[in-house]
Parts: sequence; structure tokens; C-alpha cells
Amino acid sequence: MRSFRLFITTTVLLILILTGCSAAQSTGSGSSSTNGLPPAGQPIVIGGTLGLTGAYAGPSADYKATYDYWLQQVNSHGGLLGHPVKMIIYDDESNPATAQSLYQRLIHQDKVNLLLSPYTTAIGGAVLPIAAANHMILWNGGFVGIKLFKSTQWMIGSYTYQEPDYSRGVFELIDSLPASERPTRVGIVTEQNPFTLAVRDGYEGQGGVINFAKQRGMQIVLNEEYPPTATDVSGLIQRAKAAKVDLFFALSLPNPAALIARTAYSLGFKPKIYCACGSLVTSLPYWAQLGPAGEGIFSTAMAVPSDNYDGIHDLFAMLQRVRHETVFSQYAAVAMTILQVMQQAVEGARTLDQQQLRAYVLSHRFNTVNGPLTFDQYGMPHYNAVLVQYLNGKNEVVWPPSRATAKAQLQA
Repeated sequence: MRSFRLFITTTVLLILILTGCSAAQSTGSGSSSTNGLPPAGQPIVIGGTLGLTGAYAGPSADYKATYDYWLQQVNSHGGLLGHPVKMIIYDDESNPATAQSLYQRLIHQDKVNLLLSPYTTAIGGAVLPIAAANHMILWNGGFVGIKLFKSTQWMIGSYTYQEPDYSRGVFELIDSLPASERPTRVGIVTEQNPFTLAVRDGYEGQGGVINFAKQRGMQIVLNEEYPPTATDVSGLIQRAKAAKVDLFFALSLPNPAALIARTAYSLGFKPKIYCACGSLVTSLPYWAQLGPAGEGIFSTAMAVPSDNYDGIHDLFAMLQRVRHETVFSQYAAVAMTILQVMQQAVEGARTLDQQQLRAYVLSHRFNTVNGPLTFDQYGMPHYNAVLVQYLNGKNEVVWPPSRATAKAQLQA
């Protein structure tokens, strides 16, 4: 665990040092005019990486499909500010060092005008200092990281809640239950990753599973970590059963989340509430393949088609057509959202100057598939989330009541 906390701390220090030392302009690396725009007829170039192979290939595929869809849409309507748009997305192989090298290439060789983030905190945190050193905004639809956001002025995000609030909806739902129906014995299993550790611990004393539970007088009877490479979690589940856990949090990235769900099902572990409260896994295509092992599990989401937000139905139709997905992908939602914010900022500010774009974002409202968004001083959207439960092969919103599509079903 110490190594992951060291990773975040080192990243923050690098951002502060490199940003202070850099003499780069803030118009994007491929820009020459005062407003950062390329010469007439030349494309605006957007670049980034995704883990198209390796551990993060599943979520990255949804990002890539969404990027391709947006690119076709924007170019079919005349591009940005009269310029065609070109997008360069490299495969970072789900490896931070590879991503760092590729972002240097994007900035210094490809001379992109706008930078998209990679997927997941471990990769994104590794490239953020590079963007900051070159005074380029990292348009971040790929990861959360409240500490990273607060360390830099060079990131704009599209996740509408950060790690401390990932479990917030679960506890709000519990608060609404009669006292006799509320779970009291909390079990937490956490993947050793900076993102999931912050979901558990919160940030600066705020949020996080542990704090939320303690505030309600709940007893934490199991609190264990496991490595990302774990292939057998039966011991964790057996200890959770033995401790009579009735509120279970699996704080994981996609692959371990499926392993834990399958193991819990095979061992007959049935807590009153089971939340896969790490990555937004119940919206991934593979979750349906878990069959009964995936049923009844809670997770979090930002937007669902029943919200009727701007462009959400068209995006879902594309995912059904191209990706053959039957559950709306939250990764596609945040990918589309950051592109919508970027597009509206460029068109509204009529510039590629990075500082002017950031100022525009922080002072305007944006219509997106994640709903109408405004941003705080750190470039994070204000809180907007739902708690979902995977029921009968699809995600149903069970909290808050104003957006619910079904009633939560708790294990007896």
C-alpha cells in the first residue's frame, strides 16, 4: 500500500516542479497563431493513449468506440472552428512507462493541439506531469484522482464524482432503510491501486468507505487488500463469511471485480448488500457473462438512458450497433462527456489557448450525456451520481429516489 501512496505523492511533486520550471506556451504544441489555431485548412489534432491491449483493454475499447463516433460526428458537421479534426490514439499497452513515452511523442513529434487522458488513475497519474510541464490541459475522461486534480491547473475532468464519494450512494440508501433492516457489519476488500485505496480511505478526512461506516457507528469486521495480479480470492471471501459481513465492498478494477463476484457466488457468500464500488464494472459487457454471479450486485454510475441527457440515447444506440452492448457503458459516457466539454469550450472560447480554455470551462455550463455540468476551481465537475443494482441482466437505478427505475433488492 505504501508504494501506491508514494506513487501519488511523487506524481504531485513532479507536477509542481515541472509546471514551475516549464517555459512552454499555453497554445498547444502544434499551434502558431495567437489563438492557437492552425493555418486555414489544416486540422486541429487531438491525441491521447488507451490501454487497447493489456489489463485495461475492456474499458479502453468503449473509449475508442466513443472517440471514433464523436470524431465522425464532429467532422460531418464541419469540424471545430472551420478546421477538420484529426485524432491520434496510441496503444499504451496498459503500461505507465509506455504511456509516458507516447505522450512525449504526441506533444513533441505529433504536435497535437489538445490532449486526451488515458484510462485509469495509475496510467493517468504517470502522464499528468508531462501535460503540466508543457502547459497543456489533460482533458480527462479516463480516471478519477482528487489529489491529482488539486495539485495542478492543467486538468479538466468528466467523472462527476471522485474517489471519496464512490460509496456515498450506498450509505445514503442504507440511511433510508428502517433501522431493523440496516446492515451493521462491514467487510472491505481493496485492490492495491491508488484509485481503490482512496475509495476506501477518502481524502483529507472526507468520504471513503471507512469514514462513511464509522460515521454511522458500523463495525468494520474485515479490511484487507490484495494485489492486482491476484488469481485466487477464496480466502478473502471465506474470511468475510466467517466474520458475518452483511455490507460488503469489493473495491476493484475490472478483472479482479469479476473474480471476486464469481468466487463469492461459488462459496455461497450472500451479504445483505454487495457493492462493486471500484471501477464501474456492472456496465461492462463482460458482466452479463457472469450470469447469476453478477445478479443483485450494486455499483455506481453517473448517467443512465432514462435520464434523457443530451445525446445519451444516440450514444447508447451506437454502442448497441458497434459494440453489441445491452447495458449502457459508463466508460463511454465519461469519454463522450469530456469530448462534449472540450468541443463546447473550443467553440465557445474560439481558441486553442490552453489557459483561455480552462478559464472558459470553469465559468460556463455544459450540456453532456452526463447531464448539465459545471466545474469547481480544480477542474472537477460538481457531484452527480446514482446507485445502480444489476437486476435481471441490466442496471436499475435504485438511488436517489428522484431517478430510480426500480426498488433496491436486499439479500435476506
